[in-house]
Amino acid sequence: MSAHIVIDWLGQIPNPTPVPPPVGADKILGLLNNVKWGAAVALILGFFVGMIVWVGGRWVDHHRAGKVGVVMMLCAVAGAILYGIGWSLINSFAGG
Repeated sequence: MSAHIVIDWLGQIPNPTPVPPPVGADKILGLLNNVKWGAAVALILGFFVGMIVWVGGRWVDHHRAGKVGVVMMLCAVAGAILYGIGWSLINSFAGG
């Protein structure tokens, strides 16, 4: 019984539509686009540097460097997956 009352009460809370800030909205979006671009570049560089470390470690038979390179590549791939689905997750949470 009390759960229905709480759900009805929460349903009455208004959900305002988002509005951009009056001053500086373009600068904020530009900054966010630059951060997004930098994150993409960092993921790509991390993958290729990890590949270089992995190949170098296997070439000179240094197993620890090879493992570090594999971990770097896996972290870059996981970050790329999160980078790819992050925008849709944020939009689904923010959009309702």
